[in-house]
Amino acid sequence: MVKLFIPILVIGLCLCSDLYIFMRYIKPLAPCWAKWLWWLPLAIVLALFAKFLFFNAGLEKEYTATNIFLLVMVLFCIPKILFSILSFIPKVGEYLGIAVALAVIYIILYGITLGFTQLRVKHITFESSRVPAAFDGYKIVQFSDSHTGSFRGPYAHLLQQSIDTINAQHPDLVCFVGDIENFSPNELEPHRAAFSSIKATDGVMTIMGNHDYSTYLRLPPKEEAAMVQRTRDVQRSFGWDMLENENRTIRRNGDSILVIGEENWGLPPFPQYGDIYKAVGTIASTLDKDRRTPTLSLMLTHDPNAWRHHVMPVIVPDITLSGHTHGTQFGLFGWSPASMMYEEWGGEYYLNENDNGNENGNDNVNDNYGVVSRTNENDRPTLLSVSTGFGGNFPFRFNMPREVIVITLKHKK
Repeated sequence: MVKLFIPILVIGLCLCSDLYIFMRYIKPLAPCWAKWLWWLPLAIVLALFAKFLFFNAGLEKEYTATNIFLLVMVLFCIPKILFSILSFIPKVGEYLGIAVALAVIYIILYGITLGFTQLRVKHITFESSRVPAAFDGYKIVQFSDSHTGSFRGPYAHLLQQSIDTINAQHPDLVCFVGDIENFSPNELEPHRAAFSSIKATDGVMTIMGNHDYSTYLRLPPKEEAAMVQRTRDVQRSFGWDMLENENRTIRRNGDSILVIGEENWGLPPFPQYGDIYKAVGTIASTLDKDRRTPTLSLMLTHDPNAWRHHVMPVIVPDITLSGHTHGTQFGLFGWSPASMMYEEWGGEYYLNENDNGNENGNDNVNDNYGVVSRTNENDRPTLLSVSTGFGGNFPFRFNMPREVIVITLKHKK
């Protein structure tokens, strides 16, 4: 019942705002046909909500209906709620309400059309004396959160285009850091050829994200376990190397780097299947007093919260790759709602061992490490790269394009 509270509250507000605007503006001024048309969006919302409530076939099968429900809500109902509230402001309320409502409609229409189609390629150079000489120029491509079920209908072609972009980088290693699906591995079948076409010298390594455990389908335990195993197996069928709390060594000309991958670990309510001790394994005996490996280490963990709360107390990787946040698929003048929920939500974050605070005013960092986000030109011993995603639960993005991240290693002499 608690989970129904928010949609019931929003629908109640929709009904109140529709009734208010109808009585004040539509009924006295509009022709008869417009009066009937006025109630159509609310009727669609109520019909779909009733369908979910009484004839629910499950999230996976209801994906299209859910998207229609959300689209009608944000495109019609939310603007009317905002207008109704703002219209009570004396003198300027109605004008302000119209402006805000139109702005919301523009953001939604742009986000589901041009916004979701955009893909950016971001380049990062990681220069460190810990990069082995044989790995100078080594190119790692990071992508995450494909939420493959969202690439359907008018968006279906975008997945192959995006994968072509990955291959165009000529990577040495490709790392996918979780959430390949929305609900189940059934979403992956139509795109098997596309995912299998990703090529890299040292292959593709992948880990599980919170959506990859079929938790949101609320299946009986045995069915859920079967779904999870199928998600793992399908990714392996692409030729990808699934890291399940384990590590790999990549060797070149007598030098090597370590890749450590763990299952999803997030702060509640997200699942905590990650076992950092198991993932590190025998590497633990080689760590120095600063918890660093003898050679460059690359950590794959889906949720960026794991870096601070789960990974660094045990091992300090040179590079950590995460995703999960999507940047909430929305940005405005450099700000994203994700910044209110995550300390590291998107971009590059560098950790300086010689800094006991944070230049940006955030001092509550574990182990007296200072995290300097985005810009730190002096010393870059440790990098957290948080991808804002390759897809999205809902096909919408505004000023937060889908992205592919290319990290080039540079040996510092």
